[in-house]
Amino acid sequence: MLNWLVGTPMEIDGMACIATTPGADGHAVYGDYLDYPGGDYAVGFRIGAVENQNFDLDFHCAEIDVALGNDTIILARQDILLSDLKAHPPGSLNDFSLTFRLEAPGRLQFRIAVNGRVPLLVQDHRPLALLPHGASASAIGAALMANRFPNPDAPNAPAFLVQQRVQLRRLFDQGIRVRVLDGEVVLESDGVCFLARVPDDLAFVGEIFLEKAYNVGLGHDTCVIDIGMNSGLVTLLLASHPAVREVHGFEPFVETFRRACANIALNPTLAPNIHCYNIALADHDEDGTFIVPDMGSSGSMTIRQIGHGIPVALKIRDAATMLGPIIEAAVARGRTVVLKVDCEGSEFAIFASLEKAGLLDRISAFMVEWHRVFDGCNQETLLDALHRHGFITFDRSPKTGNGFFYAVRSAA
Repeated sequence: MLNWLVGTPMEIDGMACIATTPGADGHAVYGDYLDYPGGDYAVGFRIGAVENQNFDLDFHCAEIDVALGNDTIILARQDILLSDLKAHPPGSLNDFSLTFRLEAPGRLQFRIAVNGRVPLLVQDHRPLALLPHGASASAIGAALMANRFPNPDAPNAPAFLVQQRVQLRRLFDQGIRVRVLDGEVVLESDGVCFLARVPDDLAFVGEIFLEKAYNVGLGHDTCVIDIGMNSGLVTLLLASHPAVREVHGFEPFVETFRRACANIALNPTLAPNIHCYNIALADHDEDGTFIVPDMGSSGSMTIRQIGHGIPVALKIRDAATMLGPIIEAAVARGRTVVLKVDCEGSEFAIFASLEKAGLLDRISAFMVEWHRVFDGCNQETLLDALHRHGFITFDRSPKTGNGFFYAVRSAA
């Protein structure tokens, strides 16, 4: 967090910074007031001198610290002298770090205080790394470097990092980790890793990991069925929930399916509980080549036949036939069944199939993005079916365009 009372916000290489004002004192950056588990940590800070400073006059100009709780307990601190900023030319940033031990879970701040004696540049981002006990100085430096935004101007930087640096930095500033692994850009949030290869890979990050559209609370062992798993981000997020014992993901389009499988492979602790099906669900069985809209690489295509588009080989299966055994096996194990549905119009046929087979009564909750693709069909078509089977619904749909709703089975 930047304190605008002591300076002017700006960007350096796309990263949020503050240029402090001479004579203004206080914390230039503070926060983030987040809770962390106990352990050994290192945190990094970046500070630089503005314009040409007389480094022969060495004096205290800033202080870095780690504050616990209500700021009265300082876990680590260091004075910064003007001479400490000589490593880089004016206008660039120097790296500093503090190591500390958090004995028990606690809420932390990582702060840079300035005294106004000289104008400084202070970066908002302060990378934090959980360390193995007794980590060496080189290991600490490597851990902090791994948590910084990768350099898009490096000679071996992936093309996607170079092309999408602005969007990737925006996500990074919002808490999404960005790193390069084996020449690929990998994002990480909430313990889930996924590849970023094309712009559409970034399209759903905000909804899923920042807006928390699928942040479901679960108190019992659960089976999740993800209909329309796209590149697998929601599948992985739900699989990471401690109560989720199994996830079944359905994605009809082969290229999108492959992207989902690649993302799942990046998460070896989650992958064993995820079962993927390169199948479309509807209210009938059909195999063939279909003309579908070309919606780019996002995978947000519909299985509805249209008069123009691209030919795609699809395997369509009746939802009740495919999901019935999964649902019954989960219920037999005492597991709650939750469905996430986002399938570009097929939701109407899927709901009809599930209701006809009596399976709506075996499901405990729904998270549904529905689509205005058929005349006379909207969210009420789906909500009415759920109301008939004892669900309470929470509709977030706008007056125009597609919409979203949640539904949970009433305990009464």
